[in-house]
Amino acid sequence: MKLERVKPFPTKDGALLYYFDVGNGRPLIVLAGAQTSVQTYRYVVKNLKNKYRVIGLERRFEGETKAKLEELTMAKQGKDLDEFIQFMQLDHPVLIGHSLGASVIMSYLEQVGDQDIAGAIFVDQTPKMLNDATWKEGFAGKSVVSITNHTKRLTTPVRRIPKPKVLWLLLNTMVLRQVSLFSVKEKLPLFEDYVKGDWRESLQKMKKPSLFIGVEHSPHWPGEFAATCADLVENGTSCIMKKVGHGAHLEDPNQFANIVEDWVNQLEK
Repeated sequence: MKLERVKPFPTKDGALLYYFDVGNGRPLIVLAGAQTSVQTYRYVVKNLKNKYRVIGLERRFEGETKAKLEELTMAKQGKDLDEFIQFMQLDHPVLIGHSLGASVIMSYLEQVGDQDIAGAIFVDQTPKMLNDATWKEGFAGKSVVSITNHTKRLTTPVRRIPKPKVLWLLLNTMVLRQVSLFSVKEKLPLFEDYVKGDWRESLQKMKKPSLFIGVEHSPHWPGEFAATCADLVENGTSCIMKKVGHGAHLEDPNQFANIVEDWVNQLEK
């Protein structure tokens, strides 16, 4: 199966990002995690595009991005998302982010607020990755250095082997196209900024509905963290995806799409 056809999105600072735009209905913007193409949502999109307009934004420094290797911050990634929503002239989209992509949404909320969106879905991502006396839902016993060192190593985002069609997708988006991507070493300042982030306050200010999706077999934190995060938000809810690891939308696209569809249906009521 082919990848989704992409279109260019020129940012105000001269970068060129890409996105796909399929289906009709309420707009859903999907964002992928670290070192991952938004094309990995391909089989989730297949399930959702008959009811919704699904728009996948390839984040800065991923995919076929054309940009200077500067401003490697989560704040910049959040600004890109704000610019993209305005560029597309979207009417209150739902934002869906996996892992680092979820933190981009939190950064967006910190800078812009939630007045231009209908709600947000955060997938296996805590708003604060480093634990301290006030927070116990991050990486246990790790520092910025240890986590970023872990990031340097090539790791699989999945717990169980996905179906052959999804493996093909991973091969084409995360292996064969690596030559066109910025390396982990080049993007290390972004990952360090990501690890040090604390977006709890931006979530506490959020009024629009939100869903925190935990996973049964996350390598990072217990799935129950999602309920703690939901408690930070006035209209927050949570759920746990069963029999999957961190790469939830890759391991079980159908379960992922069903959760999104059920939640958006409730949102529209």
